[in-house]
Amino acid sequence: MLAKCFVHKFQLQKNLTNSQEDEFNCQRVGSIHLGTRKPVVKIKVGPPSLQRVITLSDNIIQILNSGNLQFIPNIKLKNIITFAISNKSSQGASVDMCLSTKRNKLQLYLLDLTKINFIQELSVQESLISMSMDEYGILACSETKYFTYILEINNDRLSISSSQIIFTLHDSSIPSYCTNITSGEYLINGPNIGITTTLEGTSQRAPIMFTSQPNMFIYSHPYLIAVVNDYIHIYSYLDDQPKQKIHVGYCRTLINIPEENRNSILINTKDKIYLLESISIEKQIDQLLIKYRLDEALNLAKSTCSITEKQQTNSLIISTQKRIGFIQFTSLNVIQALDLFDAIHLDFYEIINYIADFLPLNSPWPNFDENNRSKYIQWLTAFCDYMIKRSTDFSLQPDYYSSILKAYLIIKSREMIIEFLEKNASFIPIDFNNLLFNAQLYHGVAILYSAHDKHEETIEIWKKIVLKEYPNDDDTFPGIWVIAKYILERNIDRSVEFSIAKWLLEQNEEELAIKIFIAKHKDESNDDIFCSDRVMSLLKPYPTALRNYLEQAAFKLMIETDDIHTTLVNIYLDQLLSKSPQDDEHIRLKLQEFLIKSNSYRIQSVLHRINQTDRLKREVALLYGKMNNFEQAFEILVNELEDFEYAVNYCTALSYEKSSEDRKIVAHILFKVLLACIDKHPDEITQVLLRLLCNNEIEFNFLEILKRLPSHWSISLLADILLRAVRSYSYTERSTKLELALSRLQNEKLNIKLAKLKCSNVIVNEYRRCKHCLHQFYETSCVVYPDGSQVHIHCAKQLN
Repeated sequence: MLAKCFVHKFQLQKNLTNSQEDEFNCQRVGSIHLGTRKPVVKIKVGPPSLQRVITLSDNIIQILNSGNLQFIPNIKLKNIITFAISNKSSQGASVDMCLSTKRNKLQLYLLDLTKINFIQELSVQESLISMSMDEYGILACSETKYFTYILEINNDRLSISSSQIIFTLHDSSIPSYCTNITSGEYLINGPNIGITTTLEGTSQRAPIMFTSQPNMFIYSHPYLIAVVNDYIHIYSYLDDQPKQKIHVGYCRTLINIPEENRNSILINTKDKIYLLESISIEKQIDQLLIKYRLDEALNLAKSTCSITEKQQTNSLIISTQKRIGFIQFTSLNVIQALDLFDAIHLDFYEIINYIADFLPLNSPWPNFDENNRSKYIQWLTAFCDYMIKRSTDFSLQPDYYSSILKAYLIIKSREMIIEFLEKNASFIPIDFNNLLFNAQLYHGVAILYSAHDKHEETIEIWKKIVLKEYPNDDDTFPGIWVIAKYILERNIDRSVEFSIAKWLLEQNEEELAIKIFIAKHKDESNDDIFCSDRVMSLLKPYPTALRNYLEQAAFKLMIETDDIHTTLVNIYLDQLLSKSPQDDEHIRLKLQEFLIKSNSYRIQSVLHRINQTDRLKREVALLYGKMNNFEQAFEILVNELEDFEYAVNYCTALSYEKSSEDRKIVAHILFKVLLACIDKHPDEITQVLLRLLCNNEIEFNFLEILKRLPSHWSISLLADILLRAVRSYSYTERSTKLELALSRLQNEKLNIKLAKLKCSNVIVNEYRRCKHCLHQFYETSCVVYPDGSQVHIHCAKQLN
């Protein structure tokens, strides 16, 4: 401390009291007289590593040891108006200084532990009365002008590279003054404003508007302390607003004492010394948050982060953003809250802990009134948006999908909850079934059970929904078909599958039951619960279902048992005989098709039953054809029914998948029957014969057919028949010749190969060994393989 020509050193110790104001014990531990006649006008404490105190009194600079207040010998500079030391943070045991002399000189010095070294001197236009210095340069002022001097280092030597005038005061009543804010940033005193500037005289920051013209000021992050007559005005440098006004009397000097996490200012008046102590940044932030001054709190936290430090890793900024986020969240400003949560990558567990009644996750929500429900909807909607936005980071955590599900129970429709469960139920623990039961989402419980392979429990819930055993209907249940679909898509216990199919029958869902019986059929052994005998016995009370099952068993499963095929034929017959002739056309066509295609029904049994009525002559013909009694079959179709077109079509069907000779036999029999009744219906039979003989799907021996054609047929009628006969004969001749030629060519190739083999030499000696048994050959006979290897004859016989 300083008083008149003395420098005193005091030790301050804070008293631990319960009062709101801090109290200190002040004890002087050293003092020294500077040997000058005038008071000390300026004092600076150098870096801790240097342990030096620099004083200015009576235009003389003297250097003291900060530990014992002893003079550093041989260091005394005279005719000095003011000085400044560099605020460079990493200077080691030395510090750069700049001085203003009475001879209008600006001098640079380097102060170390033992001496002060002169570096450079520069003439200036006017005497400099205030200055500030950092690693980039010097900002100084005269009575009316502000100057900047840019520093550079050449060969480890500091020097002034350039200078300029950046501002001029035209009012002599305004005191010129400057101070350093941060590296490369300065504040100069103007007409009721504080102007932020750089060494180039530019700045992007708006001026600070002073309430009164200050005499001097000093920056102590984040505040600007200005002296206005007998008062200290404190401005926030973050928002440029005045924060406090303190009466101290006439102030002579301001000294900034940096400490960890806070700065203290010593204010020296004529007869008193004040300690202006700022509260910690953390407490300042707390106070701002309590007053809901959120932006100021965040800006204050960010201002503690240096240029080189990343804001994303600064713990104070992160904690402040988190607190502001939750304040905004509570105030239902959810968009701003989510932006802050996203900026700090907040874990969703912290949000869950903040929302009342969210934990435990598998517990049901309480009943909300309208106000609380509206509030929770906004919170949970924001929470889900945040979860989905950060899904890449969160989806691997165990409670991610469970948390979303619980939030969805409040904010989403029942249909959307079901859709969510269908996609993600496997990631949700099964004990969440109580939560879904409480929400009356019974179908959702079934989906959850299904995702965890609880098949019987899943089906049991669906059955209860269908049977309306729950107190309320579940409108999300799509229908009973879901049960059948579930069985068809999975391989679960076959007895369970059979019981479900049986239950579906009882619920009159015959089609769904048949799908299960067909899909789950394996074979016809008695070991298979879905064998046709068991299913048929189960379906006897359900004739329509039985018919559908038999049709699919015969045509889809390709079961070739006479019981199935005969039973199906009898069902068709029952339906035909129970209906009038006008209503049975569709069923009759199905019966006829089945009689033609199937080879497994009991023909005699069916024939005996059909013969009991005169309505089914065509079916009788089909049965005779199935017994290879083609002539009687065609006799019924042609002579009795006179259905010539059907006879031709039936001949085509009989020719399917038969050999060429068998097709000719069937065709010749139909030709013979038609030709025999040509006199009854000459015109119709003639046209039918022409179509029959020209049908490329039916084969004839045309040499025999041409001999038996009516002699009165004209050449024009025979033209198409003759054309087909010639083509058929030519095709047959060409095919026969090609077959003979190919056989002859193959035979010649084999003869040539045989001749080559006979001409080739095969050497057998005692050094040759059989390829199979690896023994020597003791006789000249051997077998030679195409690859040239040789084996014993008995070895070749054994292998072949």
